[in-house]
This record gives sequence, C-alpha cells and structure tokens, in this order.
Amino acid sequence: MRPLLLLVLFTSIANAEPADDGYCDYVHGVASSTSSILMSPTLIGMFGYVDQGIASATINPQNTLRAIGGVKYSFSGLYQGIATKHHADADCTRHNALEQVRGETTARALAAKAKVLDDALVQAEQILKETNADYVARRTTAQEATALRLRVEELRGMAADTHDQLSALPAPTDRPLGAAMVAYHQADADMEDYEAKIRKAAAFDLVMRAGVDEFLESGVTNPTQGFGLIELDVNLGLLFQASANGQAAAGRKRLVETGHDPLGVDATIDRVRTLIEVESRREKDNAALVAELQRQLDALARIPGDDSRKYRQTVWFDFIKAKADQAYLTAHLAALHEVAGNEIQ
Repeated sequence: MRPLLLLVLFTSIANAEPADDGYCDYVHGVASSTSSILMSPTLIGMFGYVDQGIASATINPQNTLRAIGGVKYSFSGLYQGIATKHHADADCTRHNALEQVRGETTARALAAKAKVLDDALVQAEQILKETNADYVARRTTAQEATALRLRVEELRGMAADTHDQLSALPAPTDRPLGAAMVAYHQADADMEDYEAKIRKAAAFDLVMRAGVDEFLESGVTNPTQGFGLIELDVNLGLLFQASANGQAAAGRKRLVETGHDPLGVDATIDRVRTLIEVESRREKDNAALVAELQRQLDALARIPGDDSRKYRQTVWFDFIKAKADQAYLTAHLAALHEVAGNEIQ
C-alpha cells in the first residue's frame, strides 16, 4: 500500500498549481498605501488670533479670534501617486519575468526528471516484491535482498527530493520563454523611468487651497468669506536633474546587462550562454552513459539464469538514475535555448 500512496502523493504534487508567492500583492499593496496619501486631499484648519493665514488673503485688522478651514490638494502628489502605481506594475512584471528565466527553466527540467523516476518506481516496487518472494522461498540471500531494498529506497529518495525541489519553483507551463528575458530588461528599465518621474515630481509643488474664513468675536463686521488659492513652487534643481536621471538610467541598464545586479544575475545572455555550454557537455556525456547501460541491459536480457537476472536488476537501477538525469538535462537545455532565442545559434 505504501508504494501506491507515494505515487499518488508525487502525482498530486507534480500536478498541483503552487500558491502565488505574494510578491506582486506586496508591491501593489505598498504602492496603494503610498499613493493613497499622495493622491488624497488634505484638510486644513487654523484657529486663534490669526493675523493673516497663508490660505487666505483676508487681513485681520482688529486682531480678533478667527477660524480658517478648508481643503488642500496637491496635483504634484497626484502625479507621484500615479507614477508609484505604475512603478509597482513594472516591478511585478519584472519579478514574473525573472521567475520564468531562472525558475521555470529549472522547473521544466525537474518535471521531466520526476516523470522518469515516478514511472520507474512502479517497476522498482514490482522488482522488490519479487525479490521479497525469492527471499521467503530461499531463492536469494539476505544480503542480496537488502541490497535491492536499498536501491529501491534510493530511488524513492531521489523522486521525493525532485518533487520537493519542484514544489519550491513556479509550475512549468506552456508559455513561451523566449520573451521572458526581454520582458525582464524592459520592466527593469520601466521601473527606473518611473523612479525618475517620481524624483522629478519632487521639484514641483502645484497646490490648490479652498475653504472658509470667519471671524468669531462679536462686533467684527467682516462676513464669512470663502477663499481659493493656487500655488506653484518650482525648485531650480530641476535644471540639473535631467542629465543625472539619464546617467542613472544608463548605469542601471549596464548593471543589469552585465549581470552584476545581484537580483538579475540569471537574466543575462552571458549567463544563459554559460549554462548552455555547461549543460550541453553534461548532456553529451550522460547520453553516452545511458546508451552504454541500455546496451548492457539488452545483452543481459538475452542471457538466461538467475544470476543474469539479478545483475540486470542492478544495472537497471543505474540506468534509471542516468535516464532521469538525461531527461533533466534535455529539458533544461531546451528551456535555456528557448530563453536565449536567436541570441545563440
């Protein structure tokens, strides 16, 4: 019963859609919280012996008790709030693209490996069942039966470890990976663009104020007055900001493209080229090993006798491990070539 439960568990893990990692919810939540303050009006009020408030042009010649109330709205804050939300969108896009580049390529490879191991476990359990029967019938020794149990347990461990690694990665999909790296670099550039807009907006302060102005003490003849003001402040540092923003954008682009950005080290064409070269050599060597083990299995299948059968079982376990590695390498290489697109011929 245990093997059946293991297979059901592995299959359910492989087919399960992993939960959202929460990154996009996080950045959108932070942006929403920040922009809520930036984009909302502010209540203003003054009370006391106010001679002349900045919100009102009314003069208080008699120095009497006075109340000023109204609202203030910053159009610069509105601009910054919108830019902050767009920055979060770009950040989410960049995160998802990076997960495709560095996560889904590995996930596809692990899924291919898991399939080989899961299929092999069915046959391994049958071999174990036959060996246990042989041991009970005294057709095999305790040492041979124990050795086979260890090989089956090793296969189970490999399958469990593969599924464990797979569960920590985004689920492999049928989405093309060719545009993922381009999307990552574009989203990162968009993030810098919106950050530059937010920095630029700090140089402006366009504010509208509106409300009422009322004298509270008796004997004052001034009636309640409404007021409305628009104020524009411009910081002269704006004159020097454009070149600095351009330098920041160019520097950030070089940082990402060279792979020196710790976050995006896997999203560079040089990194993908290196991975393809390494995995290609491994795939070639492992393919030769798989072919040799298959040749031995075919040769042993033609030799009658229990000794030949037992030795063939030993070779079969080595063959399955090599075949699982081959499935991983083949799928990983295919995904990496898909990411690289036309960059690598």
